[in-house]
Amino acid sequence: MVHAQAPQGGGPRPGPGRAGRPLWHWLVLAGIALLGLLVVGVFAIVIAVQLLTRGDPESTLDDFYTSLESTDCALFMDSTTEQYREMTGLTSCEVFEENLGGISSVEYRVEERINRRGYAIFEVTETYSVDGEEVDVSLRYYVRRVDGQWDLDGIELVEDGAEPLT
Repeated sequence: MVHAQAPQGGGPRPGPGRAGRPLWHWLVLAGIALLGLLVVGVFAIVIAVQLLTRGDPESTLDDFYTSLESTDCALFMDSTTEQYREMTGLTSCEVFEENLGGISSVEYRVEERINRRGYAIFEVTETYSVDGEEVDVSLRYYVRRVDGQWDLDGIELVEDGAEPLT
């Protein structure tokens, strides 16, 4: 009686020169991988654009002071919130130019800045001249992020002995 021996090394092997998978299979896999990389790339670009166009709240402060010094109503309107303009009564360019047309140069320096829930809060020392004498005033500016843009939303006088920003 003759017994059949089991082939060694597992199942049948492809013949010499014959690929294990058809070419179309590898092309489909390569296409799926490229599509995945494209989707990841698009997301990376969108995120980068969002991060780069966030703006800088300190430039809003610069724009605000520039608008006062140059009586630039468009820049003033662009750098302040509607609530701020209503609160100060500077709701139109005519009112803005009438009330702020005579402002001279005002120096300011940012002493401290903190960020809180959509706000950047600046402690600023403002210096200007009155009758040839320099006056320093400490102010707190509240710059709020509105629709992707930073706008001045409020100003308050910092009294001596007031709580520091923390």
